Amino acid sequence: MAQERPVLSSAVRIGICTLLSRITGMLRDMFVLHVFGLNWITDAWLYAFQFPNLFRRLFGEGALAAVFVPTFARKLETDDRREAWQLLARTVALLTVVVLSVILLLELVILLIYLLDSGGSEQTRAARTLVLGLTALTLPFMLTICLLALFSSILNCLHSFVPPALAPVILNVCMIVATLFVAPWISDEPRVQIVAVASSILLAGVLQLAMIVPVMRAHNVQLGWRFEPRDPEVRRMLANLGPITLGQGLLLLGTFLDSQICLLFTRVAGAASGGSLLGWTFAYPLEEGALATINVAQRLYQFPLGVAAISIAVAALPALTRYAARDGWQDWSVEVRRSFRMTAFVGLLAGAMMIVHGDALVRMLFEYGRFTAADTARATPVVAWFGVGMAAFSAQQIVLRGFYSVGDVRTPLKMNLVLVPANVAISMTLIWFESIRESAFAISSTLTSTTSVAVGLFLLHRRHPDARLVRGPLLTALGRMVVAAVVAGVGLWLLRGLLAEQLHAPTGIAMRAIETFGGLTAGTAVFLSVAVLLRLPEPVLLLQRLARRG
Repeated sequence: MAQERPVLSSAVRIGICTLLSRITGMLRDMFVLHVFGLNWITDAWLYAFQFPNLFRRLFGEGALAAVFVPTFARKLETDDRREAWQLLARTVALLTVVVLSVILLLELVILLIYLLDSGGSEQTRAARTLVLGLTALTLPFMLTICLLALFSSILNCLHSFVPPALAPVILNVCMIVATLFVAPWISDEPRVQIVAVASSILLAGVLQLAMIVPVMRAHNVQLGWRFEPRDPEVRRMLANLGPITLGQGLLLLGTFLDSQICLLFTRVAGAASGGSLLGWTFAYPLEEGALATINVAQRLYQFPLGVAAISIAVAALPALTRYAARDGWQDWSVEVRRSFRMTAFVGLLAGAMMIVHGDALVRMLFEYGRFTAADTARATPVVAWFGVGMAAFSAQQIVLRGFYSVGDVRTPLKMNLVLVPANVAISMTLIWFESIRESAFAISSTLTSTTSVAVGLFLLHRRHPDARLVRGPLLTALGRMVVAAVVAGVGLWLLRGLLAEQLHAPTGIAMRAIETFGGLTAGTAVFLSVAVLLRLPEPVLLLQRLARRG
């Protein structure tokens, strides 16, 4: 119990702050969809906004954090603060140069595409121009968001979790203000309004750094700039940067590639109904708003993923790194199993609710203004399929941290060299089935992420003779969790059937809230009750931690 408290206590603090961030993020997406709806304008904005988010997760939270945090944590562990600050100065310089180079390269590519773009109908060219313009506008945000992610990982090593977890709130608030007030004040034209929304993230990036830097100084962090590309530690980080970037997981690269497929195979209203690729002529399988539909479903699974699973994983990485540095493999394996079980537990609960109750969630959160009941019906199956993969999405966070804590950056890369192409192939195959369409991307992510977790856990199990992970108690516990999730899902499904006439597609906000939160409460109560009856410790452990924090 003594070993689990720092990680779980930190995870609860991160989770509470992340909850506020996810709530404001949900409001942000709700207002964007309320104002713009499911159409090409929203698709263009989501496509552009994914670039800074992708590089934040790949470089700031992913690649550099994976090579930087273990080394930085070891230096703090040995009280070598001077070398730790020097490493920080070199890392800041490296990150800045890398990200600025990427921004410049992408801006040049966008300019070249724009100059060479002459094909297609007027509507198609206008849509492509909007996509390119929004992408070019949002790219500078990559630098501030990556620096913020790096600074956040430093504060996490110093056991300061609250300010980094609250930083995204600033971004969400800026975008909400821009959507509801600035954009309508500037113009009545949606294409102009979305530019105002995109511009707000640049201001948000500056404000986020202005908030986080004083917190770092309060923790006596010495900021600096030392561009030393020949330094051995810098060269090691550069050597590992590529493999880690490619090996960050299917939820990153898969999501990015999904958006490319959406953009390529989506029909724009008023444009041609088909296209050609390498001599192959086809009818577009996706209607405009496909990327926005997927984003709605992703927002719903990312909410519990960020509040619970990623919070646990972020808190676990420094502890796992310390155990590995001390050759404390038994403590390391205990922490991996405990964190894995906790993330799988939360993932199965969230997944069961998404499968059975997804329509109510979408209706309550998004079905307003230009987002219609037909849009809710369109997004519901995508939400359900992401729900099937929730346990894998959650547990994958721990598996990756397990590899990174021991300095292994190549094993995730090798797995994803196989799984990422498989993810694309599955999506490309399934989008042509009329009954699947946008759900193809959720199905492919679920299949490949589940495979990634299974293979990764087995390889971690073989990492060290004293670090055996896959044992009978773990498998038995996972089986019991699945039983609890199935019982909770069936129970909620039966309850919805009994109350179908009273709560059939309610229109008022109050009735929608009753439908949604009533179902979630009932399903969660059944899940926790069954888990307790099956003697799983996770429900009691979670409630104890929440009670202590409350």
